[in-house]
Amino acid sequence: MFRSILFPALLFWASVSTWGQSASIHAIHPDYAARAIHTSIAWNPFVTVNEYTHTNVCDEKGEFSEDIPLKSPRVVQFETGIYQLYLYMEPGFHYEVELPEYIEKEWDDLISPFFQALSMPLKVLERTSHSTGESIDGTRDINHAITSFDSLFVLSNSDVISYRKLGKEVNTDSMIREMEKVFAGDSSAFFSDYRRFRYGFLKLNEGKTSMVGLSREYLGPVVMEWHPGFVELFRALFKDFVYYNLKSREQQEFRNLVNHRQDLRKARQLVQDHPSVWNDTLTDMILLQEFSELFYRGEYHKEAILIMLDSIINDPVTPAFGLYAEQLKQKLSSLVTGNPPPSFSLEDLEGSSRSLRDFEGKYTYLFFGTTDHYGCMMEYPFLQSYLDKHADYLNVVTVITSNDRNNLIAFMERNGYGWTVLRHEGQPGILNDYMIRAYPTAYLIDRDGKLLLSPATLPSEGFEQQLFRIMRSRGEI
Repeated sequence: MFRSILFPALLFWASVSTWGQSASIHAIHPDYAARAIHTSIAWNPFVTVNEYTHTNVCDEKGEFSEDIPLKSPRVVQFETGIYQLYLYMEPGFHYEVELPEYIEKEWDDLISPFFQALSMPLKVLERTSHSTGESIDGTRDINHAITSFDSLFVLSNSDVISYRKLGKEVNTDSMIREMEKVFAGDSSAFFSDYRRFRYGFLKLNEGKTSMVGLSREYLGPVVMEWHPGFVELFRALFKDFVYYNLKSREQQEFRNLVNHRQDLRKARQLVQDHPSVWNDTLTDMILLQEFSELFYRGEYHKEAILIMLDSIINDPVTPAFGLYAEQLKQKLSSLVTGNPPPSFSLEDLEGSSRSLRDFEGKYTYLFFGTTDHYGCMMEYPFLQSYLDKHADYLNVVTVITSNDRNNLIAFMERNGYGWTVLRHEGQPGILNDYMIRAYPTAYLIDRDGKLLLSPATLPSEGFEQQLFRIMRSRGEI
């Protein structure tokens, strides 16, 4: 569905304006009594980087309120239960919103690295200016206009896709004219651009307009990486750009420029020579997206891609793109051996916050598992044996998903396990940070806090012997 692909792009929305104010939000729903709501604002279009995060626990009445620092308009995410709720917010306003009926995650969803939250907009009941106290009904707020437009767009887009599958003709120009009759009166730049990008999707799915036409007429002529509609259309048009849009000879040349020469200048020129690419900023946007995908494919060298990102950092097309490249490099290198792994701050079973720094000075075997997965259960006795035999030089740290802290404590006590347990619920994104795609998964971190094995051998597959070989090669035993 359309909204399932809309939300990730919405997360990256940011404006170039600088209104140094804040916004606030309030809601009340009895279903949310004592429930946590995680608020975040992300803005890098190539890797999830939050510029703001905060967790609120609703009171016994299910009341939720928060002041959110905003320097410019943002799309703010609220994660709770099965939902990823989002709201376009402007500095200087208070938003009274309606929360949906609360639905808790099922256990299978909680432990699944592939769980996709239900994305939906928050309904605005009233918006009030902080400075003047003037209020407007939620139906006059831009969020209502976006939601109303999306409803029509989803229907039109479904028709376009269905007609194309059946080989029937469809007139997208007529569809666009009909939608514009409803919304053309809204002249706000954000919403006007938003509609244009969505119309680009209709044209894309119709299949009659060339990529060059779509890029130049509906995406260009200005790169707006802060706009959710732009980012989503960009991703659809330029995904796997090298594979789908360069000729075989050009693909080989691009691979050589990255793997062997690390020549950013010529790689840029090769991309910009394509007629769908209309300026140098779009060129770097394509390159950053390509590097984020090619990093995990065997035909490109990871070290070479990191060097290319270094070149963009040192010679950015704009300061913002230099920062995007730096953050992308940090993300990609975080699971490469020799680099510090993704940081975290998680609670142990005693409620104390623990980070990777707490475990420096020893090797750390970082193990991701659950309390009821058969594969994990087979490994846990090995973990306890490591604690008993190698505690002088090895930390055993587990990040375990559990639907209840007390049940997790009981599980450890019942089995006589004493290794350090951290609860992933305090930082759900840790599964993505560590690329957890199956349980169990483990990593070995050296005494200085850098990745040594990524991923590490599991206990039942000979980790203990591998650790001894590593220590012997370093003259430690």
